[in-house]
Order: sequence, then C-alpha cells, then structure tokens
Amino acid sequence: MAYILGIPLMILLAIFQSTLLGTFQFLEGRPDLVLLAVIGWGLAGGSEQAMVWGLVGGVALDMLSGVPIGTTSITLILIAMLVSLYEDRIWEANFLMPLGITLIGSLIFHIMSLAVIMLMGREIDWSYMFMRVILPSTFFNLLLAIPSAQVFKALRNRLYPPEVEI
Repeated sequence: MAYILGIPLMILLAIFQSTLLGTFQFLEGRPDLVLLAVIGWGLAGGSEQAMVWGLVGGVALDMLSGVPIGTTSITLILIAMLVSLYEDRIWEANFLMPLGITLIGSLIFHIMSLAVIMLMGREIDWSYMFMRVILPSTFFNLLLAIPSAQVFKALRNRLYPPEVEI
C-alpha cells in the first residue's frame, strides 16, 4: 500500500519542487520536498519503503534537473539508510529528532549534488553556494521538518494501524 501511495506522491512532489517552488526562494534556496518525504516516512517506521521512495523521487528530480540520472537517487537512498538507524527508537520520545536528521540529510543532499556537478567539470564557488543555496535550503527544510514528520507519521498510522492487544 505504501508503494501505491508513495510512488505517485514522490513524482508529484518532484514536479512541484522543480517547477512551482522554483519561484518561492529565499536567496537561492528552496525547500526539498522529496527529501522531507523520505525522511518523514523513514522516521514514521517505513525505512525500507523510504528507500524505494528515495529512488523514485530521485530519478524524477534528476530527470527534471541537470544532474546525471541516479545522483539524487543514491543520495536519497543513503539518507533513508541513515534514517533507518533511528527508526521508531527515539522519535516517540524526542520530537527534535526530525530536526537533527533533516539538518544532516539536507547538508548531505546538497553537498553531494554539488560534488557531482563539480565532477562533471563545472566550477563551483563553495562559499557562495554554501551561503546562498545550502544554508537557505536547510533553513526551509528545518522549518518544514516537524510538520512533515507529523503528516507522514499520521499517514503511516492510517495505512498501518498499530496492533492493539486486549
């Protein structure tokens, strides 16, 4: 059920992130909806499904951007693997966990994307990119981390209700 919902959702989020959110920027950063969805679903307890969501969302993002196909997918799968280390262990007790994972995930996401662009032979001014793209994008992601984690936790509880023992 998570794949039936997740695959179209990731494609829609990738399209929305690449088109409409391109006009909603702070400096040159914008929220990464696909990243937030992968982190939110992984923290809600679906880390294996979050890896598939990352693969689909990453391919969709790569097809809509200028990076080679697979770059974003690999990054999102690695972030989903990172999230799986904390899956359902601390999340219930610590509401700040989505912030920490989103901070680390955003930094990994953007640094790996820029590294691939650099490997493609383009010049990158790292200080400019850090100040104008990475920090504002991370700021947006941190603002949306807790609400998106709550939405995906509620969605997961709706799709997979917890077992009740009598």
